[in-house]
Amino acid sequence: MYRTDLTGRDKSGAIAAVLAIHAGLLFALLHISGRIDLADPQSVLQVIDLAPEPPPPPPPPPAQQTAKPKEKEGGSSPKNIKSEATPVVAPKPKVETPPVNPIAAAEIPRQGNAPTQGASNVVGPGTGAGGVGTGTGSGAGGTGPGGGGEGAAYPPHLLTPTLRGRDFPRQLLDEWPRGAQIFMRLRIDARGYVIQCIVDRGTGSPAIDAAVCNAVQTRFRYRPAANRFGAPVAGWAGYRQTAPR
Repeated sequence: MYRTDLTGRDKSGAIAAVLAIHAGLLFALLHISGRIDLADPQSVLQVIDLAPEPPPPPPPPPAQQTAKPKEKEGGSSPKNIKSEATPVVAPKPKVETPPVNPIAAAEIPRQGNAPTQGASNVVGPGTGAGGVGTGTGSGAGGTGPGGGGEGAAYPPHLLTPTLRGRDFPRQLLDEWPRGAQIFMRLRIDARGYVIQCIVDRGTGSPAIDAAVCNAVQTRFRYRPAANRFGAPVAGWAGYRQTAPR
């Protein structure tokens, strides 16, 4: 029970009792663990280095001894033969141009309607069979040795179709200059056959021009020219061959 009316004597007695209790506890603690011998010498500590020792160096490599060959080495074998396939090459197509039909020519000049004499319906002083003139041809009213009244009063007229691309070989079409045309004069006999071909302006290739002339002579048929009496006579006709393609 808590009291507030304690005297100084009571407080002194309480303090003395507390000190006595602490002294008793200290004495008990000092004698409860036994005696400690402080004179026991301590053992000496030793420091041990635990680092591993380095490995020993490797032994030196044994000396290499090269044995000398007892016999001389032989030569290498010959190289193998490498086989290769034979290249296959298509044969070059052979283009044969049909031969040009020979044109009959008169041995003696100025023989009227012979193939070497031009039978023209143009009036003039030439040697052809003009309509009216003083030449040696068969003019309508000339004074020459030809047969008067046999000149071509009406020109020939083409009856067959003109030439197209299918009428020529493929190689000729490939070599034909782009846009090139051929202008030619054709001599038509009294039967309507082309007996002469003259190229006035060609493609620049003699082979192409000759092939076109040969095709014209082979394929074309005309209604022959006629004189003033309506009888068929030889005459000239113009023809223009455009580029086939």
